[in-house]
Amino acid sequence: MREFFIDWAEKLIAVFVVLAGIGVVLGGLATMFSGMPGAFLQGLFILLGGGIYLIIMAGVMYIAFGIYRNTQETNRLLGELLKR
Repeated sequence: MREFFIDWAEKLIAVFVVLAGIGVVLGGLATMFSGMPGAFLQGLFILLGGGIYLIIMAGVMYIAFGIYRNTQETNRLLGELLKR
């Protein structure tokens, strides 16, 4: 049952990353073309900052699941080694 939740959490992270990426692009473009003075530069900053934030947060989440998977594999290998 634990693997079910871990697998689905990884899939939900992928969905979150795609939706957040779409949100960053739409938010940046909407700001760039809003007609306010200085809005084009602000929109570029939103695109840059949002992109960097998204990459870092998605990376941290995937690293956490990678650590879980590596720990699980290490336990399996140590169990096999102790059975010998």
